[in-house]
Amino acid sequence: MKTAIIQTEDLTKSYHHRPVVDGVSLLIEQNSIYGFLGPNGAGKTTTMKLLLGLTPKDSGSISILGHQMNEENRIAVLSETGSLIENPSYYGNLTGYENLKISCTLKGLPFSEIDRVLKIVRMDSQKHKKASHYSLGMKQRLGIANALLGSPRLLLLDEPTNGLDPSGIHEMRELIKSLPQQYGMTVMISSHLLSEIEQVSDTVGIISGGRLIYQGLLSGLRAKNPRFLLIRTSDNRRAEALIAKSRFAHLLCPASQDAGGRQAAPTAPSRTICLSCPDDRETGALAGFLIEQGLAIYRIQEQQDSLEELYLKMVKEVSL
Repeated sequence: MKTAIIQTEDLTKSYHHRPVVDGVSLLIEQNSIYGFLGPNGAGKTTTMKLLLGLTPKDSGSISILGHQMNEENRIAVLSETGSLIENPSYYGNLTGYENLKISCTLKGLPFSEIDRVLKIVRMDSQKHKKASHYSLGMKQRLGIANALLGSPRLLLLDEPTNGLDPSGIHEMRELIKSLPQQYGMTVMISSHLLSEIEQVSDTVGIISGGRLIYQGLLSGLRAKNPRFLLIRTSDNRRAEALIAKSRFAHLLCPASQDAGGRQAAPTAPSRTICLSCPDDRETGALAGFLIEQGLAIYRIQEQQDSLEELYLKMVKEVSL
C-alpha cells in the first residue's frame, strides 16, 4: 500500500459566508501525479493555498508528508514542497538567474541548483535576460524552475501550462510525467481541461462549486460513461416493438434517467433505435433476430460520450 503524501478530511473554507471549499477530502499517494480538475472558480486554487498554509482553513484537517499542516509544522512541510500558485512571482528588473539566486539564498541552497532547474525547464539559454522581457510562457517556466529548486518531495502546480504555446505545453507535459520516476516527486497539478490532465495523470479529483464530486482512477470515470448501440432498420417502429417483446427487451434505452440513477440515453439521431450496448455476441444475435423477422438492417453503430463530455455533464449537474 502506497504512502499518503496529502490527506485532508472535510476541508472547508468560506468567504462572506459562502463556502469556496466545501468539505473536501483528498487522498494523494506517494510518487503519483494527481490531476485536480474543475472549471474556473471551482475552488482549485483556494484548496492548494489551504494545503500550503497560505490561507487559513475554517475547519477540517490537512496532513502533508506525514505532518499535520499547522504553524508548528508548516516550515518543515514547506521545506520539502515546491509550488506554483496562480501567477509566478519575480523581480522584473532582475534576470532569471538572479531571481533564482534570491530563492536559493532564502532556501539555503547552493547556486548550482539554478543551472540544473533552468536546464530542466529549457530556460538555460535565457537565464541572463531580464524577467520583465520574458514572454508569458517564459515567466511560467521560470516559476516552475523556482518550484523545482532543491528537488522537493511534493510539487503543487496550479495551471502550469498557462501561457505556453503547443510545443511548450508538450515539453511541460513530458517534464511533469518524468518527475515521479526521475526525481521521486509527488505532483498535484490543477487544470480546467480534462484533455490536459488525461495525458499526465491516472488519478483525478474533480471539484465543482467547492465540492469534490469524484476522486479516483480515470478508468473509474470511464466506467461511468456507458456505451449505446444505435440501429437503423427498414421499419424502426416494428423493430422496436419486436425487441420489446423479445429476450432483448432489457436493452431498450429508457426515455430519461431512471430512479436507480443510471445515465440516460444520449439523444439518438432521427430514424434510429437506441439500445444499451451489448457485447459482440449479443449484438450479433440481435441482428440475426431482426433479419429473421424480415427486417433489413441499414446501420449499426456504437455511441459514447467523450470523457470530456462526461466531465462537463458532472460539473453542470452540481451547478444546477
